[in-house]
Amino acid sequence: MNFAGWSDVASRLHERAMKLQAEQDLGLDVWLNEGQRAMLRAIATRIVDNGLIIADEVGMGKTRISVELSRCVIEAGGRVAILVPPGLGYQWRDELRAGGVEVPPLLRGIDGYFAAWPEEGEPNEGKPKDWWRQRALIVSHAFSNWTLKGNVRPWRWALLPQVYASWRKLQRKSYPREYHANDYLLDGKVERAAKSITDAVKAGRVPAAAMLDTLIGTVSWKDCLDPSGYAKDDPRRLHLEQVVGIGLGAFDLVIVDEAHKSRGSDSMLSRLLGSVLLKQPSARVIGMSATPVELDASQWNQSLERIGIGQTALGEVKESITRYSTAIRRVRSAWRSSPEARRAFSAAAAEFQRALCPFVLRRDKREDVAVRSFHVASGRPINEYRDETREIVVNPSTLSLPWLRAVCAAEAMSLVARKVDGSRAKRLRLTMGNGHGIASGVDSLRHVDADDGLHENQDQADGEILSAESGSGIDLDADAKRTARLAWWADVVHCVGDQGDGSLFEHPAILAAMRAIEAATQAGEKVLVFGRFTSPMAALVGLLNAREMARKLATGEPWPQSAVTRDERQAVEVAWRMWQQEHAEDHPIRMDVLDDTLQHRYDAESARREKTRKVLLECLARGIPAVASGMDAASDARLGAVVTVMQRLLDDSSAQANLTTIARALAETIGDDAGQASDETVWKTFRDLLDGAVDRDEGDADGDGILEADEAGVLWATAVERLGAEFNRPQGGFARLMNGSSQQSTRRLLQQAFNRRHSFPHVLVAQSLVGREGLNLHKACRIVVMLHLEWNPGVVEQQIGRVDRVQSHWAAQLAQALRDGVPADQLPRIEVRPVIFGGTYDEHNWAVLRERWDDLRAQLHGVVIPERLAGQLLNVDEAAALKEVLDAAPSFSPMVADAVTRPKIADPC
Repeated sequence: MNFAGWSDVASRLHERAMKLQAEQDLGLDVWLNEGQRAMLRAIATRIVDNGLIIADEVGMGKTRISVELSRCVIEAGGRVAILVPPGLGYQWRDELRAGGVEVPPLLRGIDGYFAAWPEEGEPNEGKPKDWWRQRALIVSHAFSNWTLKGNVRPWRWALLPQVYASWRKLQRKSYPREYHANDYLLDGKVERAAKSITDAVKAGRVPAAAMLDTLIGTVSWKDCLDPSGYAKDDPRRLHLEQVVGIGLGAFDLVIVDEAHKSRGSDSMLSRLLGSVLLKQPSARVIGMSATPVELDASQWNQSLERIGIGQTALGEVKESITRYSTAIRRVRSAWRSSPEARRAFSAAAAEFQRALCPFVLRRDKREDVAVRSFHVASGRPINEYRDETREIVVNPSTLSLPWLRAVCAAEAMSLVARKVDGSRAKRLRLTMGNGHGIASGVDSLRHVDADDGLHENQDQADGEILSAESGSGIDLDADAKRTARLAWWADVVHCVGDQGDGSLFEHPAILAAMRAIEAATQAGEKVLVFGRFTSPMAALVGLLNAREMARKLATGEPWPQSAVTRDERQAVEVAWRMWQQEHAEDHPIRMDVLDDTLQHRYDAESARREKTRKVLLECLARGIPAVASGMDAASDARLGAVVTVMQRLLDDSSAQANLTTIARALAETIGDDAGQASDETVWKTFRDLLDGAVDRDEGDADGDGILEADEAGVLWATAVERLGAEFNRPQGGFARLMNGSSQQSTRRLLQQAFNRRHSFPHVLVAQSLVGREGLNLHKACRIVVMLHLEWNPGVVEQQIGRVDRVQSHWAAQLAQALRDGVPADQLPRIEVRPVIFGGTYDEHNWAVLRERWDDLRAQLHGVVIPERLAGQLLNVDEAAALKEVLDAAPSFSPMVADAVTRPKIADPC
């Protein structure tokens, strides 16, 4: 089926938007809301000419828009490649299926690539699944991250010589010399892949004949067989990447999710886009990113280059971007006093919008119904539904003498270390204030937690600036006096570190965060915490759990734990000391009988827990006939298969341990009302747990879409094992840590649990690299705490975007508050709370971040003069001047929103 072209796709997009509008007019629930339908129409007018950046703010539904676009391209005979971060494949596949697009599982790397050509006797034998036959593929950003070292696993690089030989055989009727006698070329799946690829090219199904002709005309057979020639920067590696890309087939549409990531020209994502994926001459690239520009306006250039904008158009855009950035800086300082600065800004903004409008579409939260409602009801500026003014400040004057000395030492090192002991000293002064590197003093800086190292590597890959300093860098050849001075200050820090790992539990910043978090949770809120460094995040989690256990035991409430584990002991000891300090009395439960007390209360609760579990299993048993014969099972092979297994096991006494695990998972997920839950609630919760425990792609070993009895049994065992690991944990789960070592199933289950109002965890502490993208954590949380400050405002936007989404907990709270007539100054807001050491480098960090944040908002949100800079308007003229600037701000939305009326469909071009 040949691709009908972009005009055909544009027509289909228009028709789809009209159909959805008609369905909504009839009162039906529709897949896309008004703003998303307007985006389809706007895409249709642009995609005929060029690719696009879909820059909708986080939580506005970019994925569904891209699914509709993919569907229209496929219906027009085209092929689609969707490039996604490794952890988001299952979410994309679910969204595509919901939009009517079937797609194979996420293609993660070279091992999965060859799975399309299995060995004889393996599943799918005889069923053609060549990648180039698939209408749509989801490919990991890290797909091209292949480790090819010498003779290790030669099949990983053998595709290049195999395709070389197979194409030469087709073109010249003979294989290269010694082809049949080469041990590197014995792998059957590689040989089958090469034959499939070259046959497809020969038949014209993949337009790469010229590329293969060039290959055998310029590359020697001997070089292809050299194992040492496939390193990342070697020319053979480029040829291998191209051949792998030919096997994927040529694409008409390439969608890049999180397109701001890995901006470097040699990053994995850039290589995937540039040398691996084969694009048709008329192909379009769609970049999806809520933050196409993060740190600097020049990043527009990188984002536009990624979607394939021509150099002529790019040159014109660059000039407009530069003029606009200059005009922003000037008008911020002179908007009150200089009409000329305002006029210059208006002209630059209009030119900026005109230049980018063909390539950029963006809707932001000013178009969200809840945000507009807050604006009208509160009288505040429309962007102030977020409260960023409630910093969690650590006042140095309140610190004990050892901690005060340690903090002063870290500040002193910011001067001394500029030209000495670069990386370690710099790391200390940037992280001392927020609780990293304390436990063992300066020497601990030689060791980096695995997750911390991954975090910093990603910062470099993303081009993130980790420091606000500039200059010629750090001189590693510092003189002896400066080195001695540094050592003296390091010894001061070391005095705190000598307290042992317990010093982290009493770090002032961690204690300040703990108090703010507890105040929120005791008011009935959940809290999402972002950090960078593993040790302080783990300490915060341990301390929150220990203190919550202390409170529950003191009040006689249940606590789901029968003993204190070894890993928890130190945090518990600190929590008990804190209780004595805060209450001027010992805790009612002495430490020496704590385990006995926990066991006694746990046993006393066992009858209630057993009763609840029995009720839940009865709910499952009652619902099995209906589910087994209903639409749910028919549309979900996994659920139908698991129901069959459960029906057999419910009558099998030997299987009760597994069923108890399921019942416990249900009870903890549903929460306090588990014993009274309806059959419908229990089954919905069970299905959610199944979705969290196993990928949609797991279990179906032969890929036929049906789970046979043995496959169902394996799937059941996998689900029980993972649910057991999550819900049979020996520790309390009031606060949980999610970092790079957290399994994907754990992350999904944590996401589900955190989105339920009354179930643990009430606090989720997430490493920024792991949790800032892709996770929806908005159903029960509106408070974000930043334990470790960032330099990149784009990262902060992504963090806040986990809770600031359409149909969020905040939006529901706001709607209820408006119904209840809550006063304007007491309306709920999304809270963003950074932890800051007052009077230290932290304050500088926060000030720089806010300046960069202002620049990002001027580029993307139309907020040219932030409220904190506008201040109190003194007279009518100042109000008019401010309005003149704000009205001139550029917009790239097809929805032109009046602050107090329903948005109108429009197009800023």
